[in-house]
Amino acid sequence: MIIFFKILLVVFVVTANLIGFLVFKKSKNLYLAALAILVLAGVFGLITSIVVLSISKDAWAAISGLNLALFLFYNSMFVLLFAIVVSTIKKIKKFFQEPEQW
Repeated sequence: MIIFFKILLVVFVVTANLIGFLVFKKSKNLYLAALAILVLAGVFGLITSIVVLSISKDAWAAISGLNLALFLFYNSMFVLLFAIVVSTIKKIKKFFQEPEQW
């Protein structure tokens, strides 16, 4: 049973990251990709909680859905931090190449 929950966790994390990547490829905006992953954290956490509750009939099992939401929340914060670093590097690079533009 625990292996099923771990597989479900991996599938939802990979799916959220794939959707975030597709959002990035379509919009070329890392901030929007981080927002998409953050929204999917809540959605997939709720879906996982419902699936786990329907299978195990234990109220404490809903914590696995919250665990998934926490993983995806950390993931979206990592993507957001990455977007901030990339934006900062682009601005610094632009500043040193063309200082009169600023």
